[in-house]
Amino acid sequence: MAIEEHYAAASVWDARFRAIIAEGEPDRSSQWLEPFLPLLNEHDCRRVFDLGCGTGYDALALVRRGFQVEGMDFAQVAIDQAKRLAESEGLEIDFRQGDVGMPLPYADEAYDAVISNLVLHSFDDVALRRIVDEVGRILRPGGLFLFHANSTEDLDRRLRVQPPERQLGPRSYVLAGGQTMHFLGRDTCETLFADWEQLVLEPATSFDPDGNPIKNVWRGAFRKS
Repeated sequence: MAIEEHYAAASVWDARFRAIIAEGEPDRSSQWLEPFLPLLNEHDCRRVFDLGCGTGYDALALVRRGFQVEGMDFAQVAIDQAKRLAESEGLEIDFRQGDVGMPLPYADEAYDAVISNLVLHSFDDVALRRIVDEVGRILRPGGLFLFHANSTEDLDRRLRVQPPERQLGPRSYVLAGGQTMHFLGRDTCETLFADWEQLVLEPATSFDPDGNPIKNVWRGAFRKS
């Protein structure tokens, strides 16, 4: 990956998801999706787009609750797994492979909400601005953008666990294996969503079974003005 690129290629994510699936990926929707369910219900959001859906656990959990969901991910390996999981339960979800950092192949104001769990930190500031603009385009007026993304509080821990191959810019790295990681500060989040109504922007931490912190993220919920 050239230094001037803003995020990792699809082949990097295909390799990563092959390893994740082989290890037996746990369903973490209870941790990353469930905090957003009250907001989805409160704002009458029934049609949801999962941006960077991975193997589809959040989308599957939403459809089980009666939501209409579509999802996109850069990794074909992840999309294939998501389709297998949906088919095994007889759930109808439109999963497709695509680059979420580019213009999205969906109509204006098509969705009530967009969720994006542990995805946005894969992009630098330039790509993030483009993504937020696209999300705003496909959301109806008053629609919600709900996300978790790695914060600057996670930087030191992540670089110890996954040493960087090189640094791309402030708080932005290529990690071992080619994954790009951009750690977001509160100022970055507030600047990205300056034209949105802020509902939630708070730190959140995930823990391993022994109670040790393993990830620090921002939990964000913003409403399209």
